[in-house]
Amino acid sequence: MKYNHAPKTYHQVSRISSAALLLLGLATAPLAHAQDEDEDVFTLEAFKVTGSFAGSLAAAAQEKKFKPTIVEAISAEDIGKLPDTSIAESLARLPGMTSQRVNGRSQVISIRGFPSEFTTGLLNGRELATTSNNRDIEYDQFPAELLSGATVYKTTEAALATQGISGTVNLQTVRPLSHGKKTVATNVFYEWTGKDALNAGSDDAGIRFTGTYIDQLNEGKTGIAFGFSHTDKPGQGEQWQAWGYPGGTTEEYGDINIIGGAKPFVRSSSLERDSFMFVLENELSDNVHSTFDAFYSNFAETQMLRGIELPLWWSSAQFREGTEVVDDGFVVEGVYDNVHGVVRNDIAERDADVYALGWNLQFENLGDWSADADIAYSKVDRVDTVLESYSGTGSNQSGTPDSLRFNMTGGTGAVFTPTIDYTNPNNLVLTGPQGWGGDIVPGGQLGYLKEPQTEDELLQIKLGATRELDNKTFSALQVGLRYTDRSKTEAEVGKYLALPNGATEAPLPTIIGNTDLSFIGIPGMASYDPIAALNSGVYDIINNPNADVVAVDWAVDEQITQLYSQLDIDTRVGDVPVTGAIGFQYIFSDQSSTGLAASGTGDSVQTLPVSDSHSYEDFVPSLNLNFLLPDDQYLRFSAARQIMRQRMSDMRAGYQFSYTPGRANISDPIEGPWGGSGGNTSLEPWRANAIDLSYERYFKDGMGYWSAALFYKDLRTFAYTQKQIRDFTGFPYDGDEPATFLGGVDVPQNGSGGSVQGLELTLSLPGEKLSDKLKGFGAILNAAFTDNNIQPDPNDAATPLPGFSDKVASATFYYEADNGFSARVSGRYRSEYRANVASFGPRGEDFRTVQDETVIDGQVSYTFKSGSLEGASIILQGYNLNDEPLVTYEGDDPRFVRDYQSYGPSYSIGMSYKF
Repeated sequence: MKYNHAPKTYHQVSRISSAALLLLGLATAPLAHAQDEDEDVFTLEAFKVTGSFAGSLAAAAQEKKFKPTIVEAISAEDIGKLPDTSIAESLARLPGMTSQRVNGRSQVISIRGFPSEFTTGLLNGRELATTSNNRDIEYDQFPAELLSGATVYKTTEAALATQGISGTVNLQTVRPLSHGKKTVATNVFYEWTGKDALNAGSDDAGIRFTGTYIDQLNEGKTGIAFGFSHTDKPGQGEQWQAWGYPGGTTEEYGDINIIGGAKPFVRSSSLERDSFMFVLENELSDNVHSTFDAFYSNFAETQMLRGIELPLWWSSAQFREGTEVVDDGFVVEGVYDNVHGVVRNDIAERDADVYALGWNLQFENLGDWSADADIAYSKVDRVDTVLESYSGTGSNQSGTPDSLRFNMTGGTGAVFTPTIDYTNPNNLVLTGPQGWGGDIVPGGQLGYLKEPQTEDELLQIKLGATRELDNKTFSALQVGLRYTDRSKTEAEVGKYLALPNGATEAPLPTIIGNTDLSFIGIPGMASYDPIAALNSGVYDIINNPNADVVAVDWAVDEQITQLYSQLDIDTRVGDVPVTGAIGFQYIFSDQSSTGLAASGTGDSVQTLPVSDSHSYEDFVPSLNLNFLLPDDQYLRFSAARQIMRQRMSDMRAGYQFSYTPGRANISDPIEGPWGGSGGNTSLEPWRANAIDLSYERYFKDGMGYWSAALFYKDLRTFAYTQKQIRDFTGFPYDGDEPATFLGGVDVPQNGSGGSVQGLELTLSLPGEKLSDKLKGFGAILNAAFTDNNIQPDPNDAATPLPGFSDKVASATFYYEADNGFSARVSGRYRSEYRANVASFGPRGEDFRTVQDETVIDGQVSYTFKSGSLEGASIILQGYNLNDEPLVTYEGDDPRFVRDYQSYGPSYSIGMSYKF
């Protein structure tokens, strides 16, 4: 009986695997390069790996094989050769993982069916400040070309830094000394969209390019790496959004539902991202190793959105009786009269800067001990500008009304037939067609300007030590301390647009063309530049003083001290080698928040500063066991307590409050005059007890592997909204003194939990495993089947997790020829789930059901292996080749389409060169 394991060589094999992974294809190049037989072919255990896609799969399998926990891995070449401009697309193809598309691209990651806020993201092992409103990382900030790989930890161990309940994603940049040779690489790509430019003044093409330099100096004791990546990525989209589908009862049809209003628009976007990576490694002595790394990304996105918002049933519009066509209780066709459409020329801009600095010192040969010290700083500055600019036929429903026929039989939203020509600027004026915001702007606002700002700072310090043990059961003892100080602030700035001197109408700004709205049946609309109009001074700008704006400003501070201890296991049970680790983390948490308590609207708004703090402790044990069975089989078991800190916006101290004089004589806090809603600084983490069991079978000579993993998570706590009694002593009130100053405020609180369980299957198979005739062909297939039952409030029915899909799957089929030609196609599937779908602007939550989706990508490339172009590659990429839309619907009826977002495919063609 032969075992493919030498117990005391685990760390050595792991280091070899990591170095090999970095050598693949080059982390910084977006496609395969010519390989020199002497330089770029090396051995991973029993098989050879080259800088090809198949080689990268082998390296990722090797990474998975020798990790002491259950992981998934991406090698550098994986990222480079898939049609991905960010790491998000590559992560979404891993087993048990998927993404939610935002404006047509993957942005946030879901692991094992959990929402993205249950996942922790790291860069080089360190937690990051985030551009989102909370803790979850928006992975489209990170260009694939500047990363050497990524590891997703699905189970935890005490020595691993900050951990999530669903998983931990660790992004890695190159280590130049491990890379081992001088490398210069560059690439340039031309990108375009399958849809033509939809908005007047927009582009449907862009460019991206990358340059990287890696070298070793000082006789191989100093390593340096730096890289730059620029992306100018266009995007187009046709996006239907319904207000909803109100119901009613009629004598003729019984219970019916009808479209209540619509906000369709076309979107043209431009994503500009400039990113820098720098690494300096030094062997300061035989015993001291220093690594400094830095990452910076500026992410600037502009979305131009134009369309006509159409208030229908929920407005003064009138449905014309006798025009209805009803299909099984749903009005699929009819006519609305007296429709005052709001013609919108809108824009949403985001400018975000991400900084990450880290310095690590490793000390070896300190007797039986080694030690390391690590300090890191991460910061995010983000500013959004969301501008809504309105026009119509007249102010406050005084203009010419439209008679609008609608048809909803196509399953993509409504198709309208209007009686007004919206392409004729003579039919339109700048105005507030519906009179919205009339309590602030007489006659109604002409638009709205939001300028929310986010700042997130995170300081981390780690001190650790390891002692090698001469023991039949334990190979090493690890102990350490981590300290994290984080501060995040959110400021919501809202402003109404009005006209000077109380005017309610003004001529349209300079027309720059017409925007095609034929996807909803409307020929088009006259278009202007809303930013130019804002800067021209045509508007008066009035700050929004209302309580619902000022109460959501917040600052949250956290100081986390974590002690950890871990024993590494290296032993045998009978003839079976067993590795793993047992340990714990003891975590001291201190969190605080400041904000405003606010009430009222307009001039009657009242505010008071509020603050709160809370401290608590967590004991987090973990056990990982890996049984190394004959014939390259691995059986892994893990049991652990897992925690994930709550959404920071839910931890805010601020809240809206209200006082009802008519209840002043009621002494019951719940029924009395005081009330409100807001955040809860005392909110403690989500906590879970997790069990994992995984089986992996690696084929002979590195010919792929298959694996099956079961997991079960018992969620001990989950957050839900309930009333919290608060003291309103000192708060303003009208009339007589109330019988009580206590009142109930709706806030998120820790409740009971539920369970999440699932099965993950993976097969990585080179074709030559089946037949020599299939050499060069291969496939990697994975699927996950999960279930959940969440009941945070024992008095309510169980509900599914937001963002939860019970089935996800992906498949990649590839071919690589010896002459340098390669091709592959990838598809990923996600079953329906509940999601917060943002269609305009960065704020607000609106959860609804997203239909299942399948997205197909592809790539063809050719690498020159000799001659003057040796080292160069040409590549053609395509994303969303099947033009898969994002579709949501209301309730359980897919006919009630809330969103239908069609992005079209996107393409790129380019060249890479390495020398």
